[in-house]
Amino acid sequence: MSHPVADYLNELYLISGVSVPETSGYPALSKLLNAVGDSLKPKITAVIHPSNNGAGIPDGGLFSAKELKKHGPDSPALFQLKPERGVIEVKALDADLSSFESSPQVRNYLEHYGQILLTNYRSFALWSWRGGKAVPGERYSITRVPRNPEIMRLGAIRFSNEIAT
Repeated sequence: MSHPVADYLNELYLISGVSVPETSGYPALSKLLNAVGDSLKPKITAVIHPSNNGAGIPDGGLFSAKELKKHGPDSPALFQLKPERGVIEVKALDADLSSFESSPQVRNYLEHYGQILLTNYRSFALWSWRGGKAVPGERYSITRVPRNPEIMRLGAIRFSNEIAT
C-alpha cells in the first residue's frame, strides 16, 4: 500500500532533471495536497492556477469542497471564487523559501487572499495576514537534503518502508 508522501517524492524523483523546475511538480503537489485535504473537515481541494481575483494568478488555490460543490462545474460564479483557504505559491526545488517570504508577490497574495502556502516542493511555510501584517505560521520539511534527486528517491522508498512496518 502506498502513502501520499512516498508517492509525491517518487513522482518528483521521476521528473527530476528532465522538467521545468518550478512548474513540473504541480501534478504531484496537487495530488499530495488533495490527499491531505480529503482527511480534513471541511475537506479542502487544491486547484492549480485558479482564476485571477485581482491579485494575479497564484500557482494554486485551496478551496473547501463544500464551496466548490455549491457552485457546480458549469457555474460562471465558479471562476469568480476566491480560494477561502488561501493560495499556494511554488518555487523551484533549490529555492530558499526565506528569500521569498517577504517578496511583493507574497505580500500581495497575503493581503488579497489572507493565507499563503509557500513551497519549494520539500519545504512548506504557511503565512497569514492579520492586523495589516504578515504572520508566519506552521512550517514543514520533507527532507533537509537539497538538490539531490537520488536522495528524494531513497527518501520515498524509506518513507514507504516505514509506513508499511
